[in-house]
Amino acid sequence: MKQKSSEKLVAKILPLSEESLTSCANALISNSLVAFPTETVFGLGANALSESATEKIFAAKGRPKSDPLIVHISFMRQAESLTKMSGFQRQCFDILGSNFWPGPLTLIVKASDIVPKIITAGGDSIALRIPSHHVAQELLKRANIPVAAPSANRFGHVSPTTAQHVFDDLGNVEDLSILDHSEACTIGIESTVIKISEENNISLLRPGAISSLQIKNALNEAHINFTFHVIKREIKLTDLQKANKNEMSLDAPGQLLTHYAPSIEAFIMGQPKVNNETVQNFEKSLLKSAVIIDFSQKNKNLSSHCLKYLDLSSQGNCDEASHNLFSCLRMAENIEGAKYILLPDLNFENNEKILAVFDRIFRAASGKYIQIVN
Repeated sequence: MKQKSSEKLVAKILPLSEESLTSCANALISNSLVAFPTETVFGLGANALSESATEKIFAAKGRPKSDPLIVHISFMRQAESLTKMSGFQRQCFDILGSNFWPGPLTLIVKASDIVPKIITAGGDSIALRIPSHHVAQELLKRANIPVAAPSANRFGHVSPTTAQHVFDDLGNVEDLSILDHSEACTIGIESTVIKISEENNISLLRPGAISSLQIKNALNEAHINFTFHVIKREIKLTDLQKANKNEMSLDAPGQLLTHYAPSIEAFIMGQPKVNNETVQNFEKSLLKSAVIIDFSQKNKNLSSHCLKYLDLSSQGNCDEASHNLFSCLRMAENIEGAKYILLPDLNFENNEKILAVFDRIFRAASGKYIQIVN
């Protein structure tokens, strides 16, 4: 894989090998940064027990410290020293972990005192996950430490699903090792985030490949008494200033209104369900400088009018759309002459997987809707 030639680019892409796995594990142990593939997106990893190591994540990404980090572990027993769970939390954690780990599920429970506050954004909860990608698993086992790992990209930008995406965003990060794998990120969007509260409450904070129905079914089969909530937060980026002043805090990553965003302006083509959302007019003549990203050929009639037409899945396959979303967004922002990206409205789909994709689309467009006019 070719890297951009520049003296300022100091990160390095390492093809997968026994040597590179060992090198990256040692880098994590010595508090250096390592970007590695998972089944969701590439993560930017650092030793979760070292405040100085995790500081490098925030510096590299330009990430505000009010945004907590997900900690990746290799086996469930590793969570014991990192958590201080109530009986209800422990019950649910064990059931959900046994059912869905390794896999694209993040569980939030009460943190123990050994977890640095920089990980939890000053709060008392820790987000944990065991990834299923074999490269991530092998790296975590060799390092044998909990690894904090948000997506390996510039804060707020489109998440990376290839090593080259990571390099494009973080190529100037000193001593960053990027562990490559050609079959990474088969899911393509971030994990489902579930918060287990001490008051018998279970909350969905971020949708993903594991659905709320799967979560509820697993708990019901174990005869757990719980109340389920879907928490939807769309916090404006400017509001993070309040969080940095301890005036507000985020429970989990991925809650910003503007997130997963391309470098050019993006809109959703459709009518919002929420009445107070405004719809802007978009002149048809502007399509010649717009990239349309579609789903199931819903807007195929506009393909001859736009600069470029892409489809997340021409057959309407949810898994294919999830896998392709971030790659399509990155491709679109780099097309010469592109000024706008127009995205499909999937909010009417009665399918949690596709609604998880739409969650990313909504945030990539900052919730902005357009209708095309002559």
